[in-house]
Amino acid sequence: MSQPFFSPMTGHPNVYVTVDGHIDWATLPAYTIKGQKRDMPIRLRVGDNEFGLTHILLRHGKWFEKLRREPCELIWAKLSTGGGSFYKGNKKFKTNLYVRLAPECFLVLEYQLDNNKPFYSIVSLYHKSPKSGEESIGSYQSKFANPGARKPLRKI
Repeated sequence: MSQPFFSPMTGHPNVYVTVDGHIDWATLPAYTIKGQKRDMPIRLRVGDNEFGLTHILLRHGKWFEKLRREPCELIWAKLSTGGGSFYKGNKKFKTNLYVRLAPECFLVLEYQLDNNKPFYSIVSLYHKSPKSGEESIGSYQSKFANPGARKPLRKI
């Protein structure tokens, strides 16, 4: 079994990073989160210093070096083999997906549109534990991951 393939890793900020050729890394079924009335794909863009893969590497690269993991590999491992809980962010249309990785971190998703079709864009990933008293607004399950992409060789 071979490792999943992620591409492209560079390019225009709005270009999607694919996992085995798929732009949808996962799809949240409707009503997974309160008020979410349709299935919502989760996608990662190349991004810039404000969002996406480029942002994650620029802002959190040293953390990934310590973990000896690449951001795409870690995000895919979590989305395809683990679970987590959603927590509402402090900005309108932002949702934080709390994921236990070792160490704990937040995967930050933002509601966006592509040709009038909504999706959640991975904005950032960073080391953080949820604050005590934060209330979960939904659950993430690994079965939401794109079934067309290969599972990671390394577990979380």
